[in-house]
Amino acid sequence: MSLVILNRQRAIRFDRKTVALRLEAVVRAAGVEDREVALVFLSDAAIHRMNRKWRGIDRATDCISFAACEGEGAQYAGSVLGDIFISLQTAERQARGSIEDEVVALFAHSLLHLMGHDHG
Repeated sequence: MSLVILNRQRAIRFDRKTVALRLEAVVRAAGVEDREVALVFLSDAAIHRMNRKWRGIDRATDCISFAACEGEGAQYAGSVLGDIFISLQTAERQARGSIEDEVVALFAHSLLHLMGHDHG
Protein backbone atom coordinates (compact mmCIF):
# COMPACT_ATOMS: atom_id res chain seq x y z
CA MET A 1 0.00 0.00 0.00
CA SER A 2 1.12 3.47 -0.73
CA LEU A 3 -0.60 6.19 1.25
CA VAL A 4 1.06 9.57 0.96
CA ILE A 5 -0.09 12.23 3.44
CA LEU A 6 0.75 15.89 2.89
CA ASN A 7 -0.15 18.68 5.30
CA ARG A 8 -0.54 21.96 3.38
CA GLN A 9 -2.24 23.93 6.14
CA ARG A 10 -1.02 25.43 9.39
CA ALA A 11 -4.19 26.36 11.26
CA ILE A 12 -5.14 23.02 12.83
CA ARG A 13 -2.87 20.73 14.83
CA PHE A 14 -3.53 17.01 14.95
CA ASP A 15 -1.77 13.76 15.81
CA ARG A 16 -0.39 12.88 12.39
CA LYS A 17 1.12 9.53 13.42
CA THR A 18 -2.11 8.24 14.97
CA VAL A 19 -4.14 9.46 12.00
CA ALA A 20 -1.77 7.76 9.54
CA LEU A 21 -2.09 4.41 11.35
CA ARG A 22 -5.87 4.66 11.38
CA LEU A 23 -6.05 5.67 7.70
CA GLU A 24 -3.84 2.74 6.72
CA ALA A 25 -6.29 0.47 8.57
CA VAL A 26 -9.17 1.99 6.56
CA VAL A 27 -7.31 1.29 3.31
CA ARG A 28 -6.71 -2.34 4.34
CA ALA A 29 -10.35 -2.78 5.41
CA ALA A 30 -11.47 -1.44 2.01
CA GLY A 31 -9.27 -4.02 0.30
CA VAL A 32 -7.28 -1.49 -1.73
CA GLU A 33 -3.93 -1.81 0.00
CA ASP A 34 -2.30 -2.56 -3.37
CA ARG A 35 -3.37 0.86 -4.72
CA GLU A 36 -1.85 4.32 -4.33
CA VAL A 37 -3.73 7.12 -2.58
CA ALA A 38 -2.61 10.66 -1.82
CA LEU A 39 -4.21 12.61 1.02
CA VAL A 40 -3.67 16.35 1.25
CA PHE A 41 -4.76 18.43 4.23
CA LEU A 42 -5.76 21.96 3.22
CA SER A 43 -7.13 25.17 4.69
CA ASP A 44 -10.70 26.31 4.05
CA ALA A 45 -9.39 28.93 1.60
CA ALA A 46 -7.51 26.36 -0.46
CA ILE A 47 -10.35 23.82 -0.62
CA HIS A 48 -12.76 26.70 -1.42
CA ARG A 49 -10.67 27.51 -4.51
CA MET A 50 -10.65 23.84 -5.55
CA ASN A 51 -14.38 23.48 -5.01
CA ARG A 52 -15.06 26.58 -7.14
CA LYS A 53 -12.69 25.52 -9.93
CA TRP A 54 -13.52 21.81 -10.20
CA ARG A 55 -17.12 21.60 -8.98
CA GLY A 56 -18.45 25.10 -9.65
CA ILE A 57 -19.45 25.49 -5.98
CA ASP A 58 -18.29 28.78 -4.46
CA ARG A 59 -17.69 27.75 -0.84
CA ALA A 60 -15.40 25.63 1.29
CA THR A 61 -16.24 21.96 1.74
CA ASP A 62 -14.95 19.23 4.01
CA CYS A 63 -13.45 16.92 1.40
CA ILE A 64 -12.99 16.47 -2.32
CA SER A 65 -11.72 13.36 -4.10
CA PHE A 66 -10.43 12.83 -7.61
CA ALA A 67 -10.39 9.27 -8.93
CA ALA A 68 -7.45 8.49 -11.19
CA CYS A 69 -9.55 6.12 -13.28
CA GLU A 70 -11.88 8.90 -14.48
CA GLY A 71 -11.46 11.54 -17.15
CA GLU A 72 -8.70 12.25 -19.61
CA GLY A 73 -5.65 10.05 -19.10
CA ALA A 74 -7.51 7.47 -17.00
CA GLN A 75 -5.97 4.66 -19.00
CA TYR A 76 -2.60 5.57 -17.50
CA ALA A 77 -3.70 5.41 -13.86
CA GLY A 78 -2.15 2.01 -13.23
CA SER A 79 -2.16 1.32 -9.49
CA VAL A 80 -3.07 4.91 -8.60
CA LEU A 81 -6.53 5.05 -7.04
CA GLY A 82 -6.67 8.83 -6.69
CA ASP A 83 -6.28 11.91 -4.54
CA ILE A 84 -8.21 13.05 -1.48
CA PHE A 85 -8.25 16.62 -0.15
CA ILE A 86 -9.57 17.41 3.33
CA SER A 87 -10.02 20.84 4.90
CA LEU A 88 -8.98 20.47 8.53
CA GLN A 89 -10.73 23.74 9.42
CA THR A 90 -14.08 22.43 8.19
CA ALA A 91 -13.38 19.02 9.70
CA GLU A 92 -12.72 20.60 13.09
CA ARG A 93 -15.94 22.65 12.96
CA GLN A 94 -18.15 19.68 12.11
CA ALA A 95 -16.42 17.09 14.30
CA ARG A 96 -18.65 15.48 16.90
CA GLY A 97 -15.62 13.88 18.53
CA SER A 98 -11.93 14.46 17.96
CA ILE A 99 -10.46 16.00 14.83
CA GLU A 100 -8.71 12.66 14.24
CA ASP A 101 -12.06 10.81 14.29
CA GLU A 102 -13.51 13.29 11.79
CA VAL A 103 -10.50 12.95 9.48
CA VAL A 104 -10.85 9.17 9.49
CA ALA A 105 -14.57 9.44 8.65
CA LEU A 106 -13.93 11.94 5.83
CA PHE A 107 -11.12 9.81 4.46
CA ALA A 108 -13.31 6.68 4.46
CA HIS A 109 -16.08 8.63 2.71
CA SER A 110 -13.66 9.91 0.06
CA LEU A 111 -12.00 6.52 -0.38
CA LEU A 112 -15.40 5.02 -1.20
CA HIS A 113 -15.81 7.69 -3.91
CA LEU A 114 -12.40 6.75 -5.33
CA MET A 115 -13.56 3.14 -5.42
CA GLY A 116 -16.54 4.13 -7.58
CA HIS A 117 -19.31 4.58 -5.00
CA ASP A 118 -21.55 7.62 -5.01
CA HIS A 119 -23.98 9.08 -2.51
CA GLY A 120 -26.89 7.15 -4.01
